[in-house]
Amino acid sequence: MLAQELREKYLQFFESKGHRRLPSDSLVPNDPSLLFTSAGMVQFKPYFLGLATPPHPRVTTVQKCLRTTDIESVGDYSHLTFFEMLGNFSFGDYFKREAILWAWEFLTEWLHILPERLRITIYLDDDEAYEIWNREVGVPDRKIFRFGEKSNYWPANAISEGPNGPCGPCSEIFYDTRPDLPPTPDGVWDDVRWLEIWNLVFMQYERHDGGRLTPLPRKNIDTGMGLERTAAILAGKASVFDTDVFQPILARIADLSGRAYGGGDTAEDVAFRLIADHIRAVTMSIADGVLPSNEGRGYVIRRLLRRAMLRGQNRLGFDRPFLADVATAVVETLGDVYPEVRERREYVLRTIRNEEERFRQTIQVGSQRLAEMLETPEVQASKVLSGEQAFMLYDTYGFPLELTQEVAAESGITVDVEGFRRAMEEQRQRAREASGIATQLFAIAGDAATELQKTLQPTRFLGYWQHEAEAKVLAIIRQGEPATFASEGEEVELVLDQTPFYAEAGGQVGDTGWITGEHFQFEVRDTQKVGDLYLHIGMVTRGRVEVETTVTARIDSPRRWHIMRNHTATHLLHAALRQVLGTHVHQAGSLVAPDRLRFDFTHTSAMTDEEIAEVERLVNERILEDKPVAVHWDVPLEEARARGAMALFGEKYSDRVRMVEVPGVSLELCGGTHLERTSQIGLFKIVSEGSVAAGVRRIEAVTGWGVYQLVRQQQELLEEAAARLKCAVPDIPAAIERLQAQRQELEKQIAQLRTGAAARAAQFEPAEMEGLQVVTGRADGVDAQTLASLADQAAQRASVDLVVLAAATDGRALFVVKAKPSAVAKGVHAGNLVRELAKVAGGGGGGRPEFAQAGGRDAGKIAQALEQLPRLLQQMLRQQ
Repeated sequence: MLAQELREKYLQFFESKGHRRLPSDSLVPNDPSLLFTSAGMVQFKPYFLGLATPPHPRVTTVQKCLRTTDIESVGDYSHLTFFEMLGNFSFGDYFKREAILWAWEFLTEWLHILPERLRITIYLDDDEAYEIWNREVGVPDRKIFRFGEKSNYWPANAISEGPNGPCGPCSEIFYDTRPDLPPTPDGVWDDVRWLEIWNLVFMQYERHDGGRLTPLPRKNIDTGMGLERTAAILAGKASVFDTDVFQPILARIADLSGRAYGGGDTAEDVAFRLIADHIRAVTMSIADGVLPSNEGRGYVIRRLLRRAMLRGQNRLGFDRPFLADVATAVVETLGDVYPEVRERREYVLRTIRNEEERFRQTIQVGSQRLAEMLETPEVQASKVLSGEQAFMLYDTYGFPLELTQEVAAESGITVDVEGFRRAMEEQRQRAREASGIATQLFAIAGDAATELQKTLQPTRFLGYWQHEAEAKVLAIIRQGEPATFASEGEEVELVLDQTPFYAEAGGQVGDTGWITGEHFQFEVRDTQKVGDLYLHIGMVTRGRVEVETTVTARIDSPRRWHIMRNHTATHLLHAALRQVLGTHVHQAGSLVAPDRLRFDFTHTSAMTDEEIAEVERLVNERILEDKPVAVHWDVPLEEARARGAMALFGEKYSDRVRMVEVPGVSLELCGGTHLERTSQIGLFKIVSEGSVAAGVRRIEAVTGWGVYQLVRQQQELLEEAAARLKCAVPDIPAAIERLQAQRQELEKQIAQLRTGAAARAAQFEPAEMEGLQVVTGRADGVDAQTLASLADQAAQRASVDLVVLAAATDGRALFVVKAKPSAVAKGVHAGNLVRELAKVAGGGGGGRPEFAQAGGRDAGKIAQALEQLPRLLQQMLRQQ
């Protein structure tokens, strides 16, 4: 039976039972709590909750669904992300009896599935369902299995874990996939052999806090049967991919790749299945309006598309975009069932093709970079790729963490996921990363900006020479879509024909400032670049801005000056590091922000304090030399390299480049903004030096105003320390030395006291009490730890059975009792004994039979407490 026959037969069957056929809902549900429609009942939630009136009390559908919970299993013979669910529903109409009887009738009479190949599961105490299956349907007891709320309740574990709301037991129908094997023994369940094909949910309770269940006023039915699995069963196939649902798609992949699908477990066959599944999910989602992006539903689709592309590239040899061509087979197989995918065919294919092309542009470099990372001695030795490296791939090349993990796993290497998350959090907190890759806001606008590039001229950048300029608004992007205007309070991106705003690149953050017109003001909070277009990202703070408006664009000049100080300083820092550490040092990344600079460089060991000081001295020396900063424009790349210009590690450059030179000190390829002379930096101060990854170190530093603020903070700390030490700031070291000398003297006195106490303990002689050799004594002035140690020493004598020591320390009483096995055997309990002694001194305590400690508030009662020892021992031993 073909899939289309199965769909139609199912719907016709339930129409014959009084159901109304309804169309599938979109994969994008009208439910903010869900990313995708994951079951047939999703569109009917308002009816189940009683929030709306259903169009009919009985409904049947074939619903397209998408789930990614089993994404790591996709590629086997049965797991899917996109699938179709056959469902029948009752809203307060029929209940268990009809649902069970009709399910059995459809399977055995309409689909002609042999009853002996079916088994049933029910909820533990659902005797009503058992009676229907057993007495009315005739399923033998041995083929009915009872399971708990994890397996046979909806939602799973709803009683114990929630959520509150409608819920109920369910009954599942399983199919024997291996009739060639001997029958499983009665009462024995085999998860591998038995395949679930239909789930009948009996929604009959309302769950409340604490797991309390009350009957619903109207009981509902929600059932779901997987189309693909059922089609495989009817076709006598072991895999859903061997059915007409997938065969046209697999054939298209084979035709495009020139390879044959074998239906086995080889890496190639797994790739065939994964691509076939993922392209169905991507095609159907885009047809329903989901576009690949970096968040929400779009991220799911982007991830699926990239997984399919990489698997095709790595396993099937696809070295060019192919997914759009595969998607045509999806349109052909599902277009008659879901007309929207056929109607939007060109849109869907174009979206897939553009996304794959964009990803391939970055993945070529990213894959090579990842391969290089995986081959480094550090990774090969540890078999772990650092989280920082994985984040760099994500941030620079668009590699999702999951893809990095998959590629690494193929080489037997794991990824430091926690390290990746820390790096991600650092980016969110500090808002900028060295690579200059776009922020989330840029990602939202990316698609619209990409389209605008086709019609708009490149933005002319004026910011090297001026901080303010007249310009025209060429485009406005609102929430990722082109707009003709934006009003006060709206967050948008403006594209100008020319701008003084520097767009984030090469580690230097984007400019901020203002764009103003006759009737509006726009606050620029960031500037990003998409292709040759500059996006001015911010908010309309007054009035209304429209396309074609003439405006004045003005950057935040003081902030730009701070950035330029830090950027020119990074060039001086790079040169100083190479001078102090060696010419093996190369830049591996940077961040140039207004408040600080960060410089990553290749070096295998931590810098010494002397090296840090020397680098810092050299940079400040170059600053005070007031050297000019020269810019060389439009230099052929080969000429720049021949002149020794330093390039950023891993960066790609065009044929003609811009060089920034501090004569006699530094020559680098750089597109950032710089000072005219080094003296404008002011001062330079290293704040920290540490490791980023194996073989990569990081320096963070401040310049100019940042150094002044740092000096002020340190001065305030020194003044506070001087006040606490009751001395002048210059006298702080001498005052600390005095405190250290006083401490050493006090520690010496304490040691002497403890030594004296130990000597006294050695003089303690045992005395006979109640047939036991008992050591008692005092060691005033010692702490509890020392007192316990003295007790251990005293107990080392072979003749001693019991040690009871006390000490008066800081006005408090301390007691320790140590009972050796000989004493414990006669009934002594150290914990009980020490508690009674401490009571005399106004305290308490306790412990184990062999050792215990206690304290009391009144050290003056120690002697009285020890006098009670013979009596307490006598009482304790008599109770034995």
